[in-house]
Amino acid sequence: MDENSYLGRYFEGLFLVLIFLVSIQTFCEEYFIFMNYSVLIRKYMIIAGCAFDLIFTIEFFSRLFISGKKRGTLAYMSREGGFIDLLSSFPLLLFHSGPLIWVTFFAGEAGILAFLGTFSFLKIIKVFRIARTLRFLRPLKLLGKIKRKYRMSPIFLSRAIAISITVIILALIGFSFLDKGTVVQSKSAESQILLENYIKSSSTHNFKELLTGAESVLFIKKGNETVYKNLSDRDFQDNYFNDDFYIEKIDSYEICFNNKDAKKIHSFINMTIFSIMIGIIIGFSTFYRRFFNRHISGVASVILRGFKTADYSTAVRIDNNKKDFEIYQIADQYNRKWLPIKRRIIEIKKEHSS
Repeated sequence: MDENSYLGRYFEGLFLVLIFLVSIQTFCEEYFIFMNYSVLIRKYMIIAGCAFDLIFTIEFFSRLFISGKKRGTLAYMSREGGFIDLLSSFPLLLFHSGPLIWVTFFAGEAGILAFLGTFSFLKIIKVFRIARTLRFLRPLKLLGKIKRKYRMSPIFLSRAIAISITVIILALIGFSFLDKGTVVQSKSAESQILLENYIKSSSTHNFKELLTGAESVLFIKKGNETVYKNLSDRDFQDNYFNDDFYIEKIDSYEICFNNKDAKKIHSFINMTIFSIMIGIIIGFSTFYRRFFNRHISGVASVILRGFKTADYSTAVRIDNNKKDFEIYQIADQYNRKWLPIKRRIIEIKKEHSS
């Protein structure tokens, strides 16, 4: 079944553009964190990510519905990239961009992260934030839609890339459950230990003198009173996102710690992972595709054309360095046994016709 018949040619072209844009948006979302862009710009990226996930979710269910009406659901899911559409749409909307929109715009100043922080369920949220890398499976569908000389190459390469990227994602998800926060830790942890010792060892507290020049502590509250402040409320609102900070309670004090340094490291790691995935896609779709086309698809197409076309009797060019490949062993049999017989048959037909 031709997948292009599901939504129409114009919608297919639109979704190819969206696939390209969502890859850029996913990378930029981390880049803006790393470069410490304002909260407003980062909110725009969250809205864009949610919009992409919503559009791709609608696309997936539309394709699923139409393929069901045409009785081709199994073909769509197994052979036409349906599993890619599924993984990179509805789960991300439900577990990543949807909750992130709620936390950012509807859950109050600190968001529900302050509530979830004491529960292991936060690990699940972390897992699905890692799993947004599934968006990078989307470009695999481009390989199948761009016209190629050989049909076998994009199908084989898409599956090879999908397996490679899936292994990376599963490894990251597994690591997220094992990681206890010791690999990447904010420098604020040192300030937290310092403050714990200071508060417990002294009855009077001069935080301004203790924290002079320190950027790791944003403010300290005792009840409703702010006893220490490192920046204005306006600067805090403009430059600190939901998880750019965390709040710890030490005795009667609520202390807000800066978490941006840890987030920047996480963002750098995520951008590195994204770059590796893009490198895998480019590497397979360019360098390995050439190898695959030359030594497998190209050889097979010559043999197939020789069997199907009566007046085609070109021998397969065998690479001596790879002559132990099974495809070249078949090609050798084709050259030495089939072609001489075919040429003789053609000669006999010409003799009879004359």
